Amino acid sequence: MFMPKKPLSVTLDEGNLLWLQGRAASTKRRSLSEALDSLITAARAGGLGADAVRSVAGTVDIAGDDPDLQFADAYMTTAFTASLDRTFIAREQAPTWAQKTGASKTGKSRG
Repeated sequence: MFMPKKPLSVTLDEGNLLWLQGRAASTKRRSLSEALDSLITAARAGGLGADAVRSVAGTVDIAGDDPDLQFADAYMTTAFTASLDRTFIAREQAPTWAQKTGASKTGKSRG
């Protein structure tokens, strides 16, 4: 199935960029975009990292005063209720200060 591609700006760490450039060259890809697209396609299909161990160990901070999470439900209920108590403002139009003007980016006005 053909799916049209969309342009995207990506910011990479310098080491990752060098690795991607090397991978693109070694796999005879025409561009970095093609190499990146190929990597993502393979990852989505399970071809990359499928055998890697996946764990959340070490990614969650647990409060020292509640290591068994006995008070976690009460805390989450309180936090959720507090979020519902906040005022919610919905507007039909953007405020006047957020509307774009016809002036150019240089600040010069027409006329």
